[in-house]
Amino acid sequence: MKGDDKLVAIERLRDNQQGVDNNVWKWAHVKEALLDFKTWGWAAMMFSISVPSGGVSTFGPLIIKSFGFSQFHTILFNIPFGFVQLVATMGGAWVATKLKMKSPVLAFLSLPPIAGCVMLLYLPRGANAKAPLLVAYYLISVYPGITPLIYSWSAGNTAGETKKKVTTAFLFIFQCAGNVLGPNLYTTEEAPLYRRGLLSNLALFVVLIALYAAQVAYLMTLNKKHANKRVAAGKNATVVDRSMLTVKQGYGTKEAERDVQEPDENSWEDETDCQNEDFVYVY
Repeated sequence: MKGDDKLVAIERLRDNQQGVDNNVWKWAHVKEALLDFKTWGWAAMMFSISVPSGGVSTFGPLIIKSFGFSQFHTILFNIPFGFVQLVATMGGAWVATKLKMKSPVLAFLSLPPIAGCVMLLYLPRGANAKAPLLVAYYLISVYPGITPLIYSWSAGNTAGETKKKVTTAFLFIFQCAGNVLGPNLYTTEEAPLYRRGLLSNLALFVVLIALYAAQVAYLMTLNKKHANKRVAAGKNATVVDRSMLTVKQGYGTKEAERDVQEPDENSWEDETDCQNEDFVYVY
């Protein structure tokens, strides 16, 4: 790494207000994580997406077989499932990076599974409906793009080394719980409609959109609270996160830094996002 690159890397760390890595366990961070609405919001999102994930991943081939396909065709038509997952995951990450926002992309990725669940619930099972049934199944398979974005959204809005670890642990626990519950909502006795599993999945995808909206509203409230703290401390109300700008976009130039609140030494402290008034929450 060249000298200039090192300076840019250091400045990016300072700009994103995430603090620096350390091995000190802070119980105050644990307490804050447990009392923070954001932690439970992201944990609820992770549970809500993991229930359908566990169910569809386990019973996906049986769902396709219930459309009237042979065992060979069931295996064959399950191949595009992985391709759709890849496109949804990579495409969602790319769009979120371009927009510098997670919530609109998450909401968009939740819509195809809703449509797919509705189609599978109401389309008839028969030879003439095989094509639309497959389309419905592939629409549901967009859901894997949601999980990594929730993890990324959580990480980008959580500061403090101990708090980040606790928050991530909560998300992982709720993800595991959802993956355990999901397959139990599908039973072979309900074939070929699997109404209980599909209805529960449909409800959870709708709940996800409500959770996104609630989380964004809460993050907006926190940003306003931090802006008021900055003004009271004699700082500019607005802080612009330049950490994701490229050199071509003017990162590190005087033009890019003009009229921008310069982060103070809070950037290098192991403070949580709630403690650091310079922290800006992203949507």
